[in-house]
Amino acid sequence: MGISAFLSILLFCAYLPSTECLFLHPDNATDLILPSYDYIVVGGGIAGLVVANRLSEDPDVTVLILEAGEMDASENTITVPGLVGHGWNPAYDWNITTAPQEFLDNRTRWYNLGHVVGGGSVLNGLVMTRGAKAEYDAWQALGNPGWGWRSLLPYFKKSETFVEDVNPYDASALHIQPDMLVHGTGGPLEVAYPKFFYNQSNSFLLGVSELGISLLNDANAGVSAGAMIVPASISAQNQSRTDSRTAYLDGVMNRSNLHLASGQTVTRILVGTGSTAPIIVPPFGHLKRAHGVEFTTSEGSPRQSVMCTREVVVAAGAILSPVLLQISGIGPAPILDELNVTIQVDLPGVGQNLQDHPMVEAFYNYTEPDLFSTRNLTGATLQEAETEYFTNHTGPWTAPLISTTAFPSLRSLTSNWSSILQNISSSSAARYLPSGPGQHPAVLRGYAQQRQQLLRLLSRTDVGALEIMADSIGTLTIANHHPFSRGTVRALSSDILSRGSVAANVALDPRYCSQPEDCQVLVEGLLFNGQIIGTGAMQQLAPRPPAPWDATVAGPEPVNETALLETVRGWLTTEFHPCGTTSMMPIELGGVVDPRLMVYGMQNLRVVNAGIIPLIPAAHLQAAVYAIAEKAADMIKEDYGDSLSGSPNTPGAWKPRPSSPVDPPHGAGIPSGGKESPKQAT
Repeated sequence: MGISAFLSILLFCAYLPSTECLFLHPDNATDLILPSYDYIVVGGGIAGLVVANRLSEDPDVTVLILEAGEMDASENTITVPGLVGHGWNPAYDWNITTAPQEFLDNRTRWYNLGHVVGGGSVLNGLVMTRGAKAEYDAWQALGNPGWGWRSLLPYFKKSETFVEDVNPYDASALHIQPDMLVHGTGGPLEVAYPKFFYNQSNSFLLGVSELGISLLNDANAGVSAGAMIVPASISAQNQSRTDSRTAYLDGVMNRSNLHLASGQTVTRILVGTGSTAPIIVPPFGHLKRAHGVEFTTSEGSPRQSVMCTREVVVAAGAILSPVLLQISGIGPAPILDELNVTIQVDLPGVGQNLQDHPMVEAFYNYTEPDLFSTRNLTGATLQEAETEYFTNHTGPWTAPLISTTAFPSLRSLTSNWSSILQNISSSSAARYLPSGPGQHPAVLRGYAQQRQQLLRLLSRTDVGALEIMADSIGTLTIANHHPFSRGTVRALSSDILSRGSVAANVALDPRYCSQPEDCQVLVEGLLFNGQIIGTGAMQQLAPRPPAPWDATVAGPEPVNETALLETVRGWLTTEFHPCGTTSMMPIELGGVVDPRLMVYGMQNLRVVNAGIIPLIPAAHLQAAVYAIAEKAADMIKEDYGDSLSGSPNTPGAWKPRPSSPVDPPHGAGIPSGGKESPKQAT
C-alpha cells in the first residue's frame, strides 16, 4: 500500500467514528469510499467476510467489501433456531427462479440466495456437516494438490469453536459423542448442539438402526454414511444463530483498514493488460489484470469505480460469480459474443458444471396423541416456549427444524445400487450435458473424470448417497447428495441491472435429473422412507401418510415405482446448495481456477466461494465454504509474504505444510461389507 493511500485512511478515520470507518451505507458510500484499496472483495457472504477478516488482520493493508444486500435486523425468524424457516423476507433474497425444468415437469423452481450481509449463513437451516474424507480426496484427484481431507481439516478446525454441551442423558440416547480431535476450539464461528430434542429424534435413529444403518457419534469426523444428530451453527450459551457476520465481521468493526459498503451491486470487473507470463500454459501468453471494479446502487444510479493494488476476490456465490465473470469478459467465447462483451479470457467452464442437491419433502404424518411436536407450539404452549427461550435459552425454540439426519450409502439404500452405477457408467457423458459450452472438449473431459470419481465414491460404504432429514411432525425429506446431472448459469445482458434487477439478467438452469438415474435414486429414497416408517420404532409414532406418500409404504399391492417417479418429478425442489460453476480443476478439464483459486489467464483475480468446488460433497455446504475461505486467505497472505493468522488452539503464527503437498489417498478400494462401518474416522 502506498504512503498516500495510507494517509488518506488516517485523514478519513480522523473525522469519522470508528464504525463509520468500516460500514458505508448507500447514501454515503459514493463520497467516502477510497479511490483505491489493496484488496477488493466482491460479496459479503460466508467466503467474503472470512477472507476480508483474515486479510485485514494486517493493519498495513486496506480491504473493501462490496455487498449488494444490507444488514439483517436480527429478526427472531433469523436468530431463533426453532423459528428458522417460519418467515421469509424478500429483501434478504435475490428472488431468482430457475428455467423450466424440462427433465421434471417443465415448471420453474424458486431459488433462494442470500441478499444480505452474511449471505446464506443468515438464512440457512443451521446444519453443520462436512461430508466424508473420500469426497475431499476426490477433489485432489481431480487435479487439485493440497485440497484433500488432511489439508482441509486444519481449516475446518480453524473456522470453528465447537462446544460439546449436551446433557448426559441426551448424549447417550442420541449417540452424541463428538471426536474433539477433529474440531476447533478457538475459531470465530460457534458450533454447538441445541438444548432440546424431540423424542422423534430417538425414534428415527432407532428405526434406521433396525434397517442396518450405523449410528455415528460425530457427523464430521470423516465418515458421512450413517445416521446422526447434526451440530448447528448456533451459540452454545444463548442458543441463537451464528453466521459469518456475527463470527467474522461484528468483532472487527473497529478495524480502520476494513471497509464494508452495503447496498452496492458490482456491475463488472475492470480488466486490462497484465504482465508477461512465460510459465503460463497455452492459450495464455500474457496474463490479464483486474485493476478494480465498477459498482452502483441501482439501475438508474451513477456507476462508480474503485481500484485495487493487489487483488480482486470474487466471493459472490456459485450463481452470481460466474455471471459477474461473464459480463467482465471472462467466460465461454460464444456467450461473451452473444453479450457483445470484449473477450478478455476465453474460459469455457465459467457457468458450467452447476451441481446441487435435489430434494423431495415426503410427509408421513405422526398421529400418536401423546407425541409432543412443533404442532403443539400454539397458544399458551407457544408463549411458554418463548419465555423459556428468552429467559433460560432452553426449550423447544432452541431446536432447529432439522437436527436428525441419515446419509445412507447407495449400497445400504437399495439392492439396485450396482445396476444404477452400471447404467451410468455405460452411458455417454456428452449425452447428458447441456449444449453449447457444455459440449466443449475441455468441459467434457472434466465431466468424464468427475463421473469416474462419483462412481468410485458411490461404490463405497463410508460415503453417503442420499440425505434423509427428519422433523418432529412426520416429514422425511430426501435429497440426492451425489447427482450426476449438471446445470448452467449465464448472464442475459452485459449490464447486470438493465432489466430492472439482477434476477432478470440471470439464466439459471440446474437441469435436475438430466441424468435420469438422479431421479431413480430419489425413488429409491422414497422406498427406503417406506421401510423406515415400517420399523417398530417408527410405528410407535402412528404414522398416517396422506397421498401421494402413502404409496411409498408397502401394502397389499406392490409399490408402483413408475408412479413414484412421477411424484419425484412433480415434487422435486432443492436444498439450495449450488456449487461447481467456477470449478477448481485443470484448465484442460474445463476448470476456471487453479489450486490457488486464481482465475486462469488472470494475474490477480481469485474466486473464493462454493463455485470452486469441483465435486459436490454429501453435506450441507456452509462448513466447506468456511474452510475454503480460511485456506484461501492463507494462500493470499503467502503469495504476498504476509504473516498468517494464528491457529485455533495455539497463539502465534501458524502455517499449513508448505508447498501444498498432495495428500495420500484415503483408504484403498471399496471397504468390505454392505452397511456403514460403526467405527469413527479420526
